[in-house]
Amino acid sequence: MATRSAKTERIAKLLEDIDICMFTTVGEAGYLVSRPLSTQAAEFDGERLWFFTGARSPKVREIARNPKVNVAYASKDRNVYVSVTGDARINDDPERIDQFWSDAYKAYFPRGRNDPNVALVEVRVRTVEYWEGPGSWIGKSVAFMIARVTKREEIMAENKMIRVGKGAPRKRAVKKAAAKKAAAKKTARKSATRKTATKNAATRKTATRKTATRKTTTRAAKTARRPAAKKARR
Repeated sequence: MATRSAKTERIAKLLEDIDICMFTTVGEAGYLVSRPLSTQAAEFDGERLWFFTGARSPKVREIARNPKVNVAYASKDRNVYVSVTGDARINDDPERIDQFWSDAYKAYFPRGRNDPNVALVEVRVRTVEYWEGPGSWIGKSVAFMIARVTKREEIMAENKMIRVGKGAPRKRAVKKAAAKKAAAKKTARKSATRKTATKNAATRKTATRKTATRKTTTRAAKTARRPAAKKARR
């Protein structure tokens, strides 16, 4: 099984060279709103993604109302598609801004890095799901979560959606799911047993009818032959 660091490196590799993503927030009246954003050039550490934004932009107000977001990446040439869910917040730490700042952003923030409208969106990653494959656009699907809270690498098996933090699955939920699965199997077995019993009963009934039909046919044949025999004796 791949370790936490190996999975983090895998996701970082998939996100490499995919600059623009679709950043989705929960807008007014609960409708989802998406817009293109550029991810900051920092290697994915398994915990956070960073984006520059205007402090007065609509997404800032949407995040304040509901921090749950989705970040979707797509590279048609590489046949790679990544979906990240997480909790966002606005970060105006000058050191972080300096870390990611590039003069290219002056086109959006004329006053430079000290522009009061400069802010960062920090997304705390909860789940990552990706698709890749050379055969088709669907490729293979692998979902997992970087267990940064529990650090339990044994729960990071592929093809499973694993949550962390407050959303981590509890033992009761796991037991309940197992109980439902066992009940479903038991019901399926009972149903199969009933079908088999019904089929056997129908088979026996059909066989009984065939036997009765043969007996009736035999008797009729004997009865039909008797008068002929009497006439021959006369």
